[in-house]
Amino acid sequence: MEPIQRLYRKGKVISRSLHIDQDLYEKIQYLCDNVFDVSVSKFVNICVETLLQDKENIKFYKKPYKADSIYRSILFREEFYNELIEIRDKTGISFSRLVNGSIKNFFEKYEGQYFKFK
Repeated sequence: MEPIQRLYRKGKVISRSLHIDQDLYEKIQYLCDNVFDVSVSKFVNICVETLLQDKENIKFYKKPYKADSIYRSILFREEFYNELIEIRDKTGISFSRLVNGSIKNFFEKYEGQYFKFK
């Protein structure tokens, strides 16, 4: 991959507040603070983009029992946001669960290969 391919073109972003499971958010925060040079919003967009690359295999994300959530505003790239809304409308899976599922899947796919948690 060429360095230029790591950059997104400027585009419209949509601010959306949602519930993110606290354990997932804390892992994102750890990676943003200690491992990668990225904001939480940009990290979440990468998770969503990874999910959208395999959108035929989206699974329902079940919130862990008694898990706390954090209500945060995330800036979504417009094209990712619109695709999530389409998937929500087709599947009935809530927007927050789609985003949480994308984060969980991202961690499962790349943890150990590109990063590790304490």
